[in-house]
Amino acid sequence: MQESMARNTEQSSSESPKIFNNQDFYALRELHLKKGVLFQDEEFPADLRVIGPHLIDELKIQNMQWRRPPEFCKNPHLIVDGASYFDILQNKIGDCWVLSTIGSVTQKQNLLIKIIPADQGFTKNYIGIFHFRFWCSGEWVDVVIDDRLPFVNGDFFSVRPSCTKEYWPCLLEKAYAKLLGGYQNLHWGDPAEAMVNFTGALTMTLKLKGGDLHPSDIWEMVHKSKHTALITCISEKADIMTRNRSYSVPNALEYRDERRGSEPANKYPENIQIDNGLVDRHAYTVTDTAQVYREGLVNLIRLWNPWGRGEWIGRWSDNCSWWNDINPEDRKKLNTKREDGEFWIPWVNFVQQFSRIIICSPTLDFLNWGSDQTSWHKTAYKNIWPKECGLEDSFNKDLFCKNPQYLIWITPSDEVKKGYNVIISLMQNHRNRQKFGHEWLPIGFLVSKVGAELPDPQMKMPGSFFPKDLQSGIHIKKRRDVTKGFRLAAGRYVITPFNADRNQESSFLLQVFLRSQGCTVELGDSQSFLRNEEKTHEDIFMKYATQGGKMNARDLQKFLNDVISKGFAPHGGIRFSIEASRSMLASMDFTCNGKLECDFFKRLWRYLDYFKE
Repeated sequence: MQESMARNTEQSSSESPKIFNNQDFYALRELHLKKGVLFQDEEFPADLRVIGPHLIDELKIQNMQWRRPPEFCKNPHLIVDGASYFDILQNKIGDCWVLSTIGSVTQKQNLLIKIIPADQGFTKNYIGIFHFRFWCSGEWVDVVIDDRLPFVNGDFFSVRPSCTKEYWPCLLEKAYAKLLGGYQNLHWGDPAEAMVNFTGALTMTLKLKGGDLHPSDIWEMVHKSKHTALITCISEKADIMTRNRSYSVPNALEYRDERRGSEPANKYPENIQIDNGLVDRHAYTVTDTAQVYREGLVNLIRLWNPWGRGEWIGRWSDNCSWWNDINPEDRKKLNTKREDGEFWIPWVNFVQQFSRIIICSPTLDFLNWGSDQTSWHKTAYKNIWPKECGLEDSFNKDLFCKNPQYLIWITPSDEVKKGYNVIISLMQNHRNRQKFGHEWLPIGFLVSKVGAELPDPQMKMPGSFFPKDLQSGIHIKKRRDVTKGFRLAAGRYVITPFNADRNQESSFLLQVFLRSQGCTVELGDSQSFLRNEEKTHEDIFMKYATQGGKMNARDLQKFLNDVISKGFAPHGGIRFSIEASRSMLASMDFTCNGKLECDFFKRLWRYLDYFKE
């Protein structure tokens, strides 16, 4: 899949992420190693503030302890014998939407090593600091935490590791809680949101009943994409997901992981488990698909329950006699009888018992049907909704047309008879839920067909272009992300992202996936709040570095006054002295040679960008 970015800054990657909350892992670790003092994260302190009032009230938390793994484990490790979804046991909070995603991530080792950097642990250079990487609002960020974990009555508060010496699940989830603004934001949620944060890839939620695609077509998509995609699902029959019930917590039962020899877990809060062994309104990880022959071809899908137990007990379950009727090699390969939360279920029963399946894939090949091998092309826009577009009467056409608008065109060769030829994904700012009372803004977008006359790209479509009954044409959701597929006829269309009812300026990321390249353009004057950057950090560094690929203080001073000072122009401008340059260089000169290398130059530039903001 080819990508292009419109009006964007330099894009970070998982290998070179942006620093989150102005906390540089390497600088902080070096500083605390020199001091000989364990790191304490003041940005995410070890107290009830990071738990959140809603969760404290709901779970009636009174006393909480914070403990580092070396304080209660003789020989802790970050990872033991590789990371697996069997390492994870859901505990007291309703975070199955996160844990089902993490479970899927463990199947993609190339993705896992991007999220969990290998340069950390409890032995060499241990000083109580860890870092993890997530995709957030269009860029990868590096989130720093300390290793103080929350306990209630001597038991883990959030996810429990199945191995008593392995703590990557706890630390990874803590970092994700920090990204989201607190543990209470783990207590309910949509797996699609977590999947985007852990991959940066397109994520589509497909209804198994009453949706755009037939269940047999969805099976083909899942079966085709299982090796490359993260896939989760929700066992909920209601047509509309109940937000505070898109999670579940384990009921009272003791569990022992014989594989790792861990201690039995304490008893958990009760939760209803239905007669067929499934948990209602619960997120599961899809771990595999298979086809076997028994009186015809049978499609099977394998799921994992983040509880670490609790399995389907119907047809093709672990102890079903039908396994004896298939090829012995298939039976040996597929029918593993363990109480580990993983089980097979026939696709026909899966469709009956589950309401949604969520596919997150770095490529869109799973959307191609049959022999169709069309490439997909992505264009992404970062932009803002101006204040006047968020008024409560914004369904007024004269106000609605002030929203950003994007023209796309579909060529005759892009038309399809099956599936989609356009995917639109809209994401609001990840901080909005914290800003607006623990709620996401209601967002959506309108796709409008353009007539034969070609619009002027320098002008937005006027209010008269839009239908009278605007509200009926927009599918509004109180979600961070709204993603939808379309099968459109050849022609031109205008996409209008929309923020329903807030008189607030808010940023968004719009991603458009088409089968032809260069078929998207923003209409009117750009409202983008981001600047173009034609050169990379490396190009700029080499322009100013006069010391054989390194900068001295005067090189840095010239860069600061040529480039950085421009960013302070609205505040009257600023000039950097040689003393200021030397001070900055010294703060980033970890090799103590009086010169600045490119990696530390990039880090310093990011610090300065954060300072300007």
